[in-house]
Amino acid sequence: MLGNAGFDLVHELDLAWLADEAGTQLLPRRGRALLVANTRALWPIFVAARAADPALRRSPDPLDAYTEQTLARAFPGAAMWFAHRQYEGAYLPFQRIAVAAGLGSLAPTQLVIHPVYGPWFGLRALVAVDGEPPSRAPRLAYHCTGDCEARLAQTSHDWRSWLAVRDACRVGRDYRYGETQLAYHYTKDLALLL
Repeated sequence: MLGNAGFDLVHELDLAWLADEAGTQLLPRRGRALLVANTRALWPIFVAARAADPALRRSPDPLDAYTEQTLARAFPGAAMWFAHRQYEGAYLPFQRIAVAAGLGSLAPTQLVIHPVYGPWFGLRALVAVDGEPPSRAPRLAYHCTGDCEARLAQTSHDWRSWLAVRDACRVGRDYRYGETQLAYHYTKDLALLL
């Protein structure tokens, strides 16, 4: 179901080692969880869902609302933590969670780099689920060329300078988001969804 809803990256993990690895005490100390993420595959599905749903069209943050309603339907009653929400006044360190789970490696720019998709995916949520936790995932090796660090040093208030940091990564270039999706993620301009 998650793949059909656009959440095409789901990574299983054990909560027992996240508190130490990811540096957070806000999660349960044991159990199985799913790290839910997406590639550019989410965009057309989300845009179509928003067009069909009056509540999403009225939402000031329709992508976050879509994420929450989709996961609530997929996992009724499950404990969930979202990348876009604060918990006890802070956001969960989703980048560190993704690295600890073995989904990707942390670049010097603090972007998580997936071995196939590079920086072109979004971390959305962590969902506690029943069952035995998986064995620990191996750390992924990432050999950064340093191009992204040079771009990071040139960032400004213009979102395009932050996009240039992602574009500098040589991994996953074939999976880059489309222009409208990019502009929306950086600006949250609802007019881009029409």
